[in-house]
Amino acid sequence: MNNFEDLQNKWQSQSGVSATEDGFKSLLKSVKAIEKKQKTGNIVLTLTILILVAFLVYVSGYENVTFLLGIGLMIGSLVARIGLELYSLKKLRNIDFSKNARTFKVDLTKYYSLRKYTHYLLTPLAIIIYAVGFIILLPLFKASLSSGFYIYILVSSVVFLFVFSVFIYKQIKFELNKLKELNTKD
Repeated sequence: MNNFEDLQNKWQSQSGVSATEDGFKSLLKSVKAIEKKQKTGNIVLTLTILILVAFLVYVSGYENVTFLLGIGLMIGSLVARIGLELYSLKKLRNIDFSKNARTFKVDLTKYYSLRKYTHYLLTPLAIIIYAVGFIILLPLFKASLSSGFYIYILVSSVVFLFVFSVFIYKQIKFELNKLKELNTKD
């Protein structure tokens, strides 16, 4: 028997819970969707870190303290965000689906509160730190790049920040809606 069947059997054999197979599958599907979104976000952030590190090496930025500070803030904010997501994924995986519905709901509510804290406080803080790191780099870019390329970097960074913020917003909205939906199901 695999894990899914074990969980399904435990869930359906609980007394006092009117679990249906469709309800359980829907619950698992929603949790898996949340996990998938978190993993996708971590992949995007990891790729961004790799690009920043490659840029650091390419321009030999490690020889300039200001450059190191700026790019360090950018990379550090992304690493912190990934760490938060990994911690959150661990918390999600620790929720025991085989417990009774009441305990499960309490655990899910705690997880939901953790995610709200992450999304409404820590994520904006990470974005601000990332932006501060980028702003620190701007005078270096202006001094070492042509004016056309500098303007390109300014414009593309604003576009990137907008797209990145929309991506994160959609991810947060999706996740919080799923968690809210799960939390209201009895």
